[in-house]
Amino acid sequence: MNLPHTYPILLVDSHAISPSGEMVKAEYTIPMDHPVMEGHFPHIKIWPGVYMIEGMNQTAGLHALNTAKEQFGDVDLSKIVTFVTSIDKVKFRQPVFPGDNLTYTAELIAKKRSHLFYECVTYRDAVRVSQATIGLTAKEL
Repeated sequence: MNLPHTYPILLVDSHAISPSGEMVKAEYTIPMDHPVMEGHFPHIKIWPGVYMIEGMNQTAGLHALNTAKEQFGDVDLSKIVTFVTSIDKVKFRQPVFPGDNLTYTAELIAKKRSHLFYECVTYRDAVRVSQATIGLTAKEL
């Protein structure tokens, strides 16, 4: 299962869903020449926090797309889009920089009708650098 995103907003290089099917782990290396680095901040290149949130969202979205098969049955998954419904308890613990290797995790913590809720974490070298609780829903277009 792949995301419909493309460069420069695709923030997942690879991923794996746990054997239990409740957790996704994804990897991403921040490119040294990513376009956002031109303006954030010009004097010291720092990966924006909102991009860490988007990376966690994309990781959770991989799980949501996978579970959409249950919700929609045998449907072309390229016609399914996940939408963010909530972002809560966001914390940024350390800055990250171009060249850093990030690991995202998204664990399903609740399901309410068509809404899925994930506890998401971003790590750099096994150190937690950000976290959020993200709610998603999948819609057929």
